[in-house]
Amino acid sequence: MKWAANRITYEYDEERCKCGLGLCAEACGQGVLEFDEKSERMAIVNTVQCIFCRQCEDVCPYKAISIEGVLTLDDIKT
Repeated sequence: MKWAANRITYEYDEERCKCGLGLCAEACGQGVLEFDEKSERMAIVNTVQCIFCRQCEDVCPYKAISIEGVLTLDDIKT
């Protein structure tokens, strides 16, 4: 799965997701990811909440998550 917002691209490679622990879902404080115990893989459940903090990417031992790009202050001004 791949999606983009502003200048950020988030990519999840399900084939590389093999830890079976849900470390990424635990690291996600925004509720974007959940661990699916049946498949032993993560599920992206709410992309709108993602703040691209990269916590999920940092904890994934198999590099199944890749986040490219950066946000600027102009991107987050309301």
